[in-house]
Amino acid sequence: MMKVQITWFGRCCFLVEIDNKKVLFDPYDTFCNVDIGMIEADILLSSSSWHDHGHIGASPKAHIYTYPGRYENLGFLITGVEAKETRGSPTVVFNLKYNSFSITNFADFGQDQDFSSEDKLIIESTNIAFIRPSVVGNDIKKFGENIHDEKALKYCQPAVIIPEHYFPKSFINDQVVESKKEGFLKPNVIVDEMVENFKYPIKEINNYSIQASDTELFSKNILYKMLKIHPQVKFDKTSF
Repeated sequence: MMKVQITWFGRCCFLVEIDNKKVLFDPYDTFCNVDIGMIEADILLSSSSWHDHGHIGASPKAHIYTYPGRYENLGFLITGVEAKETRGSPTVVFNLKYNSFSITNFADFGQDQDFSSEDKLIIESTNIAFIRPSVVGNDIKKFGENIHDEKALKYCQPAVIIPEHYFPKSFINDQVVESKKEGFLKPNVIVDEMVENFKYPIKEINNYSIQASDTELFSKNILYKMLKIHPQVKFDKTSF
């Protein structure tokens, strides 16, 4: 039985710790006036070079993987699957396997993809999935009025879903300046809609991390919604 810890730093940035090994997914830079800080990791997986996914300097000692392909490092099998965002630009869906543990970051995945049979099997093995909301159109409407088009669950049936690609309300209310709050809060609308649409039992975590054994995590379908992000993440108010 393995102990697993998943820590959220906001947006699509997660630190996964297994057997004292640390894997960092999609750290972001200060594009939205948020400073993620430095994060110690052994491996860094970046799904694209966009500001909100490709800040590889956040963990300078990590082994970095940014391209599709299959790699082995520290006992992990890392698979980067080439995919497309909703708008058509390229992204990489990264799957991380360690013994029976399989976690996939779908990041900006947004279009139907003709995966190879081998890639399909890798994604189908997903136990834990990080999934962002995807809606039709560029504008976010009021709650209940957006048309959703998430693709991830067409390719896997994970035991655990963790929403991504937003900042929690606690961080926004505590740190973001008033003139920017509305823009920060908008993605929460479509996250809350997605959470309801997926129809997984919801467990809200009043924290920024989940700690459990692999058997506890995989025993039943559940959607974890973390209500906080790591306290080292700061909104930079000096530019306002």
